[in-house]
Amino acid sequence: MSEHLPIERRHDARFALKAAVSMRLPGEPRTPGRLLDISRTGCRLMTHRPLATGTGFWLMVGNLEPRFCHIVWAHERFAGARFAVELEAPALKRLTEEFSPLSERDAAELQALSAKCSELARSATGGSAADHLATLADDCEAEAIAFAAARQRERVEELLKRLSVAGD
Repeated sequence: MSEHLPIERRHDARFALKAAVSMRLPGEPRTPGRLLDISRTGCRLMTHRPLATGTGFWLMVGNLEPRFCHIVWAHERFAGARFAVELEAPALKRLTEEFSPLSERDAAELQALSAKCSELARSATGGSAADHLATLADDCEAEAIAFAAARQRERVEELLKRLSVAGD
């Protein structure tokens, strides 16, 4: 399948993922969201409603124990969160294995998400949210391109195998 490439940033590698999550804000019922990427220190999310910077919440994803997080940047339905306690390397590895590789549909969704984030970044009124959205757009585009390149390599290798079997 496709290579799952870490997105290098700051001190920790980020890994693009597509995972449904559940978020629990204090005093509210659980609400769904989508994990876009994750690192040992935090993650980027797409939520069903805007969240305010500084908001604390519990994040549930896969078989990972619930993690308390704080929103460090937010714009419309996109947000970056920092974990109160860093993920251990084995937990991060389990998550990246559980939610990879991406499918053709995931890659198409990443392309659309990249376009939406680029549009939001252009319309944002400066500040760090615009920068974060522009970076998220670039990261989604890069992951979609990497997926497409890996799929193309797989197709070429399969074709070459067929040709070599036919030639024998």
